[in-house]
Amino acid sequence: MGWQFPAARRAAGRQRLLAAAGAALLAAPDAAAVHRVAAEATAELLGLDAPAELAVDPELVPDEARDALDSLRAQVTLALERADLAAEVARRASVDPLTGLANRTAFSRRLQEALGTLEGSGPAAPALLLLDLDDFKTINDSLGHSSGDEVLRVVAERLRGCLGPGDLAARLGGDEFAVLGPEVADEGEAVALGERMAAILRSPVTVSGREVLARASVGVRLARGGDEDPERLLRDADMAMYAAKTAGRAGVRVFDTAMHTRAVQRLDFEAALRRAVIRQQFTVRYQPVVELPGGKLAGLEALVRWDHPERGLVMPGEFVALAEDTGLIVPIGRWVLHAACQAARDWQRRFPLQPHPFLSVNLSVRQLQQPDLLEDVAGALDASGLDPDQLMLEITESVLAADQEAMLERLSGLRALGVHLAIDDFGTGYSSLAYLRHLPVDVLKLAKPFVDGLLHGAEEAALTNAILRIADLLGLRVIAEGIEQAAQAAELARLGCPYGQGFHFARPLDQFAVEALLVAEQARHPQVDRRLIV
Repeated sequence: MGWQFPAARRAAGRQRLLAAAGAALLAAPDAAAVHRVAAEATAELLGLDAPAELAVDPELVPDEARDALDSLRAQVTLALERADLAAEVARRASVDPLTGLANRTAFSRRLQEALGTLEGSGPAAPALLLLDLDDFKTINDSLGHSSGDEVLRVVAERLRGCLGPGDLAARLGGDEFAVLGPEVADEGEAVALGERMAAILRSPVTVSGREVLARASVGVRLARGGDEDPERLLRDADMAMYAAKTAGRAGVRVFDTAMHTRAVQRLDFEAALRRAVIRQQFTVRYQPVVELPGGKLAGLEALVRWDHPERGLVMPGEFVALAEDTGLIVPIGRWVLHAACQAARDWQRRFPLQPHPFLSVNLSVRQLQQPDLLEDVAGALDASGLDPDQLMLEITESVLAADQEAMLERLSGLRALGVHLAIDDFGTGYSSLAYLRHLPVDVLKLAKPFVDGLLHGAEEAALTNAILRIADLLGLRVIAEGIEQAAQAAELARLGCPYGQGFHFARPLDQFAVEALLVAEQARHPQVDRRLIV
């Protein structure tokens, strides 16, 4: 037997009920609220004491209520569609579309909520971990942005595998990720989580048919009081992450107040470096490269120094990394190139040694990425009058990781100018014989660790000997760097290394010391017909 529709429930009453239900459905914030309104409206429409599902047996619905019930169903269907759409819009507004992790907005909101429960909640506290991939730009530049995106997706998936119940991972932008542990017992637990994440990211990622490293540096900041705010935690975690990068990368560092002091000092130092670029507060020192054995002068390597108005001479180790990070190395390197070429040509006119000592100038990765590099080098040669054959440009091994076509074309373009190319610190980075066969380089500069190991046993000496033999087979000349002892120079000469430089021969010299050296060189070695190393 069907329900008996109450006599008082006339058509006008049903219309009022449907209008009220429609208004309530429009205001429903989500699907659950829509279902609650629908159940209450169904019960009132049918005169029931408790909420009822819309999907009632049609035979149990009185004829006079069926049209109203159908109208209610239509309203509920529309309301559910709107709720689903709103939920999807809200989801997309909170999710990073590339990785599926939370985005910055959602992460900041969740972090704020976690901090809101911090005071008086017990010993557990929220921990923020900030991750930044090391050398991600190299991946993008060498393999393309689609491969870079694939690396980011793999990193996101690996981070998910490290999360515990209640933890949240987010991509804040670019190659920067964050993880929130809302209830971490202590700093040790937060560090352990950071080390797990750093460890799992040390495994290579395969993209575009090759393995690449997607290691990350991790900064940790544990919330410690009721006055914390998300921006401060993010700032502090970023400082800790930067400290991890500068300490050797792929590591974990915990924020301490000294980091903030150092960050302020870094900003001041960066501002001073920018002023130095504008005012050209730099000078060049030159370290001799000599023939082994004998010590005849073969070349001069130009090394930049910052002539600070207050601190005096600032060594490259104190500012070059910052210059690389900020891009200031490009104008600094351009200035060094022009100044050194001008000085070398001036010395050639005044001290006519035959052949002239070659000039060696370092090029940073940043400089090599500049599209106008060839014009810079050609301009320096033209302005100074230096023969291109007398200029050698040194590139770091990190360039070998970026074997994209544009980089190889740039190196070939430099070689086409007539200058020579050397790989600096060979053996400490991305060395690959396959790369050496295809790169247009002339010289390998054997890294100091190999020179240091010469006197430490037959095994290390054998490795240096093998590099020398391979270089000879490939038609490459070798300059050993960092020679500090006569015994090292003698052993290198015995192994057939043709050139060397280091404190054993001379420290970097200023202009006047170079000129004194050239005068002495003229006296010691009258003009002879010997080939330039390159």
